[in-house]
Amino acid sequence: MTVCCALPISAAHAQAAPQAGTANPSQAADEAAVKAELRRTVEQRKRELRPEYERRVREDGKPSADRWLREAAAEMGRRDGAAMRARYGE
Repeated sequence: MTVCCALPISAAHAQAAPQAGTANPSQAADEAAVKAELRRTVEQRKRELRPEYERRVREDGKPSADRWLREAAAEMGRRDGAAMRARYGE
């Protein structure tokens, strides 16, 4: 199963290098906390989606399951992104 591909934008953001010119150590610590939370969230979402994805692969075939996964992951990503922005003020 390729759930890691379900949230590629979030995963890429979680691994992005810090921006040049980070203002202070506190800001860098905040960015590290956001990235760590994002990584945890992505891993949690993968665990949540895996059983349903595997069931859909068995019952409906991989192309259909992949479509479902893209849609479900996109919706989760929108909700998680909104929650992160609300929490961290971005």
